[in-house]
Amino acid sequence: MSTTRNPEELVTEHLTDEEIVRTVRRLLDAEERHDRLSERVDALRHARTAHELAERDRAGEAMAEAAERLLVDSCHALHALGLRAAARAVEVVAEDEGITVPDPD
Repeated sequence: MSTTRNPEELVTEHLTDEEIVRTVRRLLDAEERHDRLSERVDALRHARTAHELAERDRAGEAMAEAAERLLVDSCHALHALGLRAAARAVEVVAEDEGITVPDPD
């Protein structure tokens, strides 16, 4: 008796190739946005003027929001792709950061 399951049985919803590609591209776009914000924060690490400090704070807040959204979206995407263990791993990282991953809509 085999305990191996068909991978299609593990996927909660059947996604087309196009849907998978869209999901991955959306996550890559979110990661690139986070990286750009991170670079901006790093560039302003030694800010001196009030304007630079305010810009660094805004970029830092936007970066934190982007990181949170990326964790949540990654968790949802991995779950939709049937990668439950990976989704749970991302959820644990989010929880360690104080982020609650809501159930997908």
